[in-house]
Amino acid sequence: MFVRVFDKDENIYYKSIVYATVGIGWFLQYIVLNPNSKTFELVDYLDKGVSPAKPLVEIIQSDHSEFVVKKGAQILKYKHFCKTNGLNHVDVKQMNGYPDVLENYAFLADILINHSVAIDAYKISIRELADTTEWNYILTQTDADDFMKSFIGFHDSTLEKINYSEINGPATANAIFDNSGWFGVVELCFEGIQILKIMPATENYSREFYEASLIVENESVFWADSYMEKPNDLHEGNIIKALNLKWRKL
Repeated sequence: MFVRVFDKDENIYYKSIVYATVGIGWFLQYIVLNPNSKTFELVDYLDKGVSPAKPLVEIIQSDHSEFVVKKGAQILKYKHFCKTNGLNHVDVKQMNGYPDVLENYAFLADILINHSVAIDAYKISIRELADTTEWNYILTQTDADDFMKSFIGFHDSTLEKINYSEINGPATANAIFDNSGWFGVVELCFEGIQILKIMPATENYSREFYEASLIVENESVFWADSYMEKPNDLHEGNIIKALNLKWRKL
């Protein structure tokens, strides 16, 4: 799983692979890696301090095929370890996560009590995104600027196809842009869609874009078919705003 997390203490967002989840429903918590503090963090799914409660964790990629589930008697093993080693433990009903995380009982006891653990305090394998050999991720404004330079700012490009999906996870839009005169054809995959507005060209206008904007802000990405220095959700033309963007040349 890949998510965007809101850090209430620092008032900033960061992205992380999810290492485990603890509890379910209203009590759901995520174990993530904070790249700013270099610590594993136990983060509540919901901010219960506001009404209605809103998510502090937003899912970008929902794949958790490598996760294992621990509940019932398997949770008792964790409690037994804590008791045997004189460690306090938090009572939990269910945990889902990577095997090396859920079987490291000392790490679990530490993070469930203290909510924060240094990255090098325990032998937890640091995960990487699984598809980086297939896709180029746009995670920073520098990444966005480099892509825009290569793609000539979308000048003379056309939107050939867009596929929107909400199947088995967060909303995703895959857009095919053709800029064969300059760079070629690319596929842009917008994950965690927040805004998707497509305005087809009218009969008396050409389909080619003259320019575009690609802005990374608050660990999200904003694309529009016009130049702008800041995201403008009220732009009258084409807009795609999402939690994440990755691209590849076709």
